[in-house]
Amino acid sequence: MSNLEEIKLAISSSLPGLSDETLKKCIHGLSAIGVETKDDLQYVKEDDLMEFLRPIQCRKLLYAWKNEEQSSCTSPQRSLRHVLSDTSSPGSESSSSTTSSSTACFSASCAWAETFKVPWEVMSSEIKLAIANKKRPSPADRRKLVRMLVDNMQKHEVNPSKAQCQIVEQNIVKQYPDSFADVLSDGTKIGSGYASLLLQVKTCVEHVNRNNTLARRRKERLRSSCSTISQSSRRLADQYGCVSWQPEEFPAGENDDTLEEKRKQMVLLQSTEGMSGADRGELHKLMEVTYYRQRRDINATPPLSELKNSWPYLFCLKGIFLHFQLLTDISLLQKIMESIQGKGKRILRFFQEKPSNKEVCAVLSKYQEGNSLVLCILKLLMAHFKERTESLLIEADVSITFRFLMS
Repeated sequence: MSNLEEIKLAISSSLPGLSDETLKKCIHGLSAIGVETKDDLQYVKEDDLMEFLRPIQCRKLLYAWKNEEQSSCTSPQRSLRHVLSDTSSPGSESSSSTTSSSTACFSASCAWAETFKVPWEVMSSEIKLAIANKKRPSPADRRKLVRMLVDNMQKHEVNPSKAQCQIVEQNIVKQYPDSFADVLSDGTKIGSGYASLLLQVKTCVEHVNRNNTLARRRKERLRSSCSTISQSSRRLADQYGCVSWQPEEFPAGENDDTLEEKRKQMVLLQSTEGMSGADRGELHKLMEVTYYRQRRDINATPPLSELKNSWPYLFCLKGIFLHFQLLTDISLLQKIMESIQGKGKRILRFFQEKPSNKEVCAVLSKYQEGNSLVLCILKLLMAHFKERTESLLIEADVSITFRFLMS
């Protein structure tokens, strides 16, 4: 197995619900900071992963890598804090202490969840039979399983947190995916694969603790015990999924004065031509060049009316699509179209097999292979929910336009 495959396996085994796109970005980021082999993962710090993953995901990875290192090493075990501080520079002491305290807080609160054993031996015979036959338990049997699961989790924690429940449910789905994973009829995994079970368990926890004031006070104490996490580290949450949250430098050949002049040009264009000015080719370039100023103004969190006056084309579709692409490096319109093409056939097949009303049947009767699938899906959904087509789509008679042009 190559070094790249080993690193990929080390990440995916700890975070099986991670999307392929995020996994690729994570591997690329690790490679950029010098991770060449699986052994190099022990030197990775939480700050190195924050650009690609959420805090809990970062800590789960570090926790898993630390345990793997300790289990394969015969020398005295080191704490995760020592592992993280091995590569710390003198100027990063504050960052190191923050990372260590937050990781220690997470490890202490979730240690029991990592080793939690589900009491399958005391489960009902129906659940055991479903698992043995790789079938999904009935809704009633699944509710019984959830309640028994919560009862056993409360032996460790009266009010288990969502992070703790997530670890338990993730392990269950990993062990018995055929019986508990969130999948469609064609085997396509939905999201993380364990979201529905996690929601059921957490809802049950909140239900049994609805009158337990001690559990709520315990929750507040836990929050205060982890208050050493700095405010700056919490603000990093705003950057998740972004590749250019706030550019550090002006665009080449630009400064505050030139960007302000370009902003005024767009304001003038909007005042004379309205939102139709977004169709001008020069606007795309102006929006792209002034992205630095746009992010600076947005991150200053001004009133929405003030932002709209300063950047009117941020409030039209073309401006939103462009800004989102620069912010996340994702073409929103392309993603929407890909999603519709991928899921649209499934929606179409569903209505073909089970038409819900006569309006849906009318739309299906007019659809032919080769026609616009997107338009058909929109009409089907609107017909199913009994929405007026005119509220979203404007239909025109092509022959009238043709006769007008010929006259």
